[in-house]
Amino acid sequence: MIDFVKKYSLPIGLKNSIKKNKTKRYNIHYVDAQNILLFFTSEGNQKLAMVKSLQNKMEKDGKKVQCLYLLLDEVDKPDVHLDVGMDRLGPDHFSYLGKILKPDVREILSKEYDYLIHADMESNMYADLILAQSNAKCRVGKHFEEREKHYELMIGIPEEKKINFLLDQVYHYIKVI
Repeated sequence: MIDFVKKYSLPIGLKNSIKKNKTKRYNIHYVDAQNILLFFTSEGNQKLAMVKSLQNKMEKDGKKVQCLYLLLDEVDKPDVHLDVGMDRLGPDHFSYLGKILKPDVREILSKEYDYLIHADMESNMYADLILAQSNAKCRVGKHFEEREKHYELMIGIPEEKKINFLLDQVYHYIKVI
């Protein structure tokens, strides 16, 4: 019952989130960036390790990086202790109209990050809600048709490529901004 109701009410909440968010969006030079939020949908340990590698690379560049992941299915849950220092969010943390119910995640999204990097090869309604509710100055991710209003920088990735290619491209392009 809940999934059926959310299926039809979440798009309404997404439209409202986009309208209500008045954050000034713009591209910031990577050398000037201080705070970065890495956001991704969990797909198991391998993807988490790749995102963690990007996090470490950015931290070596002197950036403060926070990770937030969306767990849509328990089979994609990372092994114990692999997600230490990362914040987790699930579908049950969203209201029927897409408002985030988890206070620490609401606080994370209210911060004005220089970049929010969406590290997914596929998008979903929950990821769109996070992007729409974020106060990040520049939202970066893979190019998704009809989702242009959710990003300031979208990167075209061939369909046959994997997540590691996307992460390499994201790092490359934000460094040249």
